[in-house]
Formats: sequence, structure tokens, C-alpha cells
Amino acid sequence: MKIMGCSDRTVRLTAVLVLLCVAFCMSAGCIGVANPTPNQAMVRENLIFMDPDYVDAEFIWSLLLSPNAYDAELVAAVDKYMPIENPVIELGAGVGVLSTYVNDRLILPVNQISVEPNPYLQPSLSQTRDANMAGFTIVPKAVAYGSQNVTFAVGSNIVKNRITDNSIFVETVTVPTTTVQQLASDARFSNNITLIMNIVGYEHDVGQREPEFLKNNVSTIISAVYTVGKNTPDTFSERMKYLGFTEMSRANDEVGGYTAMTFQKL
Repeated sequence: MKIMGCSDRTVRLTAVLVLLCVAFCMSAGCIGVANPTPNQAMVRENLIFMDPDYVDAEFIWSLLLSPNAYDAELVAAVDKYMPIENPVIELGAGVGVLSTYVNDRLILPVNQISVEPNPYLQPSLSQTRDANMAGFTIVPKAVAYGSQNVTFAVGSNIVKNRITDNSIFVETVTVPTTTVQQLASDARFSNNITLIMNIVGYEHDVGQREPEFLKNNVSTIISAVYTVGKNTPDTFSERMKYLGFTEMSRANDEVGGYTAMTFQKL
């Protein structure tokens, strides 16, 4: 084939260059073969990895565009009230935004257990931990009571992933269960534990099912609690006061619909 003013060699080289450009664009997500959504974001000096196949694009872009807004109320509570010398048990690690932030502040970074039951998020969480040289241990279980396994709803909107009884309209997976006491025992955390709960709605179960352990072994609780609903911040506060904790702070996240609360043994 000849094109006016071009030799066969020139045409072939041009064709190869075009194919290389197309291949590059495909691998970079420029056209529909690959997911064009970014898979990482820098949040509070930590590189957070997210698989766009399992994490909603809106969530990823929100981290990219406003990284310091995510979990801002919980972060503020960590900054002010988390004793950096105490071991941490974190429930609901997600992709590790709060996990890495907490770990950066601990005197002994290995003294942190981060629980994440969603198997689709666990690879990203591991990648986030390793990329930031964090020291926390990932536990792929759900804190729940009454059975060895629970049904867990999973979806790209990671803030709505939760234990569920209804699996008709949502994708679910079966995950093994554990308790806060078992987590502490496995990690050899005995007392003065900081318990961080980002499992909105299920923090009430922890308070009701493990009262003695919380009373005797936990010194600080930082938790997200639904602002409105059956179990409110006020009811959670009453429960914590019954266990000997003093409410130190509460701050509403208007967008997320939760209240970040802090309790300590004084």
C-alpha cells in the first residue's frame, strides 16, 4: 500500500505508532476497556488504595477532591482524645483511611488491630497498609454475636456495607465472626484499650453484648453513631455512662448522617 508522498516503510511505522498509542490509552483507562476511575488518593499524608471495581467512583472522587473531609469528625476525636501509648482495636477499617491515620500516631504501631469483613476491600486495605509502612494487623472478620458466621452485604458504596438478614436485593458474602474480647485476647491486649468503632449501628450491640469487657479493659471509645433512628447518640451515651465512661465529645457529620462520639474512663 502506498500513500501519496509516503513510502511503505513510513506507513508501517506510523501504523505501529498508532497501535502503540491505542494500547497505551486502553491500559491507562482512556477508553472503555479499563476502568477510568483512579485507584488511589492521598489522604492526610497517606496513600489510600481503592479498587474501582468494588469501590464507588463517587467515593473515590470525593477523596481526591476533598481528602480531609472524609471522617473529619472521627479524625478530630482521634487527635484530641486517643492516648498514643495505648493499644487500638478498630472495627470497620474499610480501605484504611482512618486506620493509617491512627497508626501514624501510635508509639507502637504494631499495637493496632483493624477489623474489615468485606473480602472485596481487604486487598486494597492490605495494599494501603504496606504502601504506607503501617503496622496494624488486618482481621478479616465481623464483630457479631450468636453465630460463627454472618451474612454481610457488600456493594460499591462501602459506607453501606453491613451485616444483614435480607439478601434478596443485595450481594452478600458469608464471613466468620469474632468479638472485641477475642480480638484483644488474640492480640494480647489486656487493658487500657482504645476501641474505635466505625460500624455505624452495630456499636450498640458491642455495648450490650460485651459490657464487662468494656468496663474492665477499655479506657477510650471513639465511635460513629447514627444521628437519628432507633438507637441514637443519647441512648449510646447512656449505655456508656452505665459502664463507667464519661462522654468527652460529640460532633455531627451532616453528610454522612452520623455523630462522632468519644468516651473515656476518668
